[in-house]
Amino acid sequence: MSRADDSYGTGYVLTAIARSAEGDYRWSRRPGPHRGGALRTPDPAVLDAVRTAARGRVELTLPERADATGATYRAGQSRSIAAMLLGPGTGESDADIARITADTLAETGAALARLHAVPLPGADLPSPDGLLRLLSWLRDGLGPGAAPDLHRRAAEMLGRDRMATVAAWCVPPAEAPHVLLHGGPSLGILLPLTPGTHGGLLTGENLAAGPPESDMGWIIGELVELRASVHRFGSRRDLDFDLFIGRVLEGYTTAPDTSAPDTAAPDLTALDTATPDTAALDLTAVGRTAALRFLTHLHDFAAYLKWHDVLVEYLRLVADVIDAAGAGQLLPSPSQAARS
Repeated sequence: MSRADDSYGTGYVLTAIARSAEGDYRWSRRPGPHRGGALRTPDPAVLDAVRTAARGRVELTLPERADATGATYRAGQSRSIAAMLLGPGTGESDADIARITADTLAETGAALARLHAVPLPGADLPSPDGLLRLLSWLRDGLGPGAAPDLHRRAAEMLGRDRMATVAAWCVPPAEAPHVLLHGGPSLGILLPLTPGTHGGLLTGENLAAGPPESDMGWIIGELVELRASVHRFGSRRDLDFDLFIGRVLEGYTTAPDTSAPDTAAPDLTALDTATPDTAALDLTAVGRTAALRFLTHLHDFAAYLKWHDVLVEYLRLVADVIDAAGAGQLLPSPSQAARS
């Protein structure tokens, strides 16, 4: 590596992005000082299973190297979708950012569908880390940093019933199908699909097993949070988060048969008018996991960054999100997404 292009992190995970001598980039992910342990090293059998589904316009980008100290990924670009949506502009218009994000999210849905279709490998796989972390905090109120303070405020503002409800949502029903999960798909590790460049979803450190709605709700939860915060605080960019949520669902439910040989890229313009068949997913469960993702982000901010008074306002937002998810009304309907 020659020089660091960017570095950032929390007490949970540290990320450094550096340009290599070959002209591409290395994304290095390391445990933060308050994580309480190393990043999980993927089992070789699990990595082999992921490789069967990795190729696509958004690739499941596996670590070039992974060990107890962290993981390093080779990628063709140095920015994420989160950086595009939230960071300073780099010359693209709002329309360009919206198009790139929508296309990337559609292909991310397809990538997750490919992964979920892979038979579970024989190696033991845990439940997703984020849900385990949230459930522990909900039950005992403990944790690093300001996690205990946030728990006290959450108990006051969300109330006993909501706290019990979200704790129950962290544990999938025994009859729910279990598939191979990414375990933590996030806009911060999702690399955009741009002309001439494949997108990528950094995959490996969070591999897990559970219902497919867990992965889908996790990434959609970040879009739900952005939608709620834009409605409350405004935004410098004109973006339609319901459209983005619809694209993830469309990409997942219209993904091609992964048993077929690799073919040319699908025509994403067809998604502009398609109403997806979402029978493959329990959208109520997706919405509930999306609410859990929102609350987990508040926990992680308090635990691994700092207390900030704006968290109180976000607890008000997440209360509404929990209620909407419980009523099955958090996500746009397929017809609404198609009209966006």
